[in-house]
Amino acid sequence: MRTVYIVDDEHLILEQFLKRRSLFLENGFDICGESINPFEALEQIRSLKPDVVISDLKMPGLSGTELLEKLNEDSDCPQFVIASAYNEFENVRRLFLSHGFDYLVKPVSDRELTELLNRVTDSISDSEPDIKKQPSSRKFDAVLRYLKENPTINHTLETVSKYFKFNGNYLCNLFSKHSDMTFSRYLNVMRAERAAELLHTTDKPIKEVAASVGYNDYYYFCRVFKKIYGISPSQYRFPFAKNEQTINKK
Repeated sequence: MRTVYIVDDEHLILEQFLKRRSLFLENGFDICGESINPFEALEQIRSLKPDVVISDLKMPGLSGTELLEKLNEDSDCPQFVIASAYNEFENVRRLFLSHGFDYLVKPVSDRELTELLNRVTDSISDSEPDIKKQPSSRKFDAVLRYLKENPTINHTLETVSKYFKFNGNYLCNLFSKHSDMTFSRYLNVMRAERAAELLHTTDKPIKEVAASVGYNDYYYFCRVFKKIYGISPSQYRFPFAKNEQTINKK
């Protein structure tokens, strides 16, 4: 389980992140600490050594980018994400010049947060040496079989844990121990692979394919599919077509 620390000088914003703890857990992250005081946050981050920090931009005494610059003085600076109500070019530029990971504009939706955590996971995994996962277990195999046999159910970490009478942390640990993917990443890959099979073997409309593998949001399905396969579902189905407009006319 990777860890994330959250700092925001507004109690309400901090609470909004903390209320989505299950979403963090579902994507392989545990909230290890939080603070409304950036100076206190700096000390706690140095002590707790989280994998990721999500920070407000404009805070009294120490801004988000200044917090990042101070953490950059350490040898083990975490992945750093700014979540701000201000979409300002100079602040974005300063963040990336200081080797920040991403800049999100508030309010941050569940989807944006999920996509961020998946990108962070991919980035951390790319920078780590390969670690051989332990052999699969009966419980883990049962979970995978259940997910594959029920692709249209709106699975979440909470619903699957409840079905198997696990707690969320236990299910996350199963994926961490036996797979190189988080629960959320595994679901997306599994569904995309099934969608790819249907695109090649059936004439179902792409929206129907998306729904049959558990995506009611067609556009989100297309983004997930393209991230995994590098091309859109239409391009996957018709690899020799000139463009998607031609495909749609057919």
